[in-house]
Amino acid sequence: MKYIDFPNLGCRPSTEFVVAGIVDPEPTELNDTSPGEWVFNRDSLPMRRTEWWYHTPTQLWFLVERDTASDEIFDVSLAGDTMDG
Repeated sequence: MKYIDFPNLGCRPSTEFVVAGIVDPEPTELNDTSPGEWVFNRDSLPMRRTEWWYHTPTQLWFLVERDTASDEIFDVSLAGDTMDG
């Protein structure tokens, strides 16, 4: 089982979390793209990105920066706190 060190929680198993999506601002204009296409049909390329993670036992939200190709986690912060660049 994979364990991750989270602020305010300590080392927790990854099974306690739900990955809720990418932290990505909505575009101001969609041009020829429908809202549904923008949400559901974007490329899912391996990359380093920041995601929303929800801890179900405590109902806390976190921002997790990880590489989707290697699943390596670089930074974890409580939502509302500033991420360490």
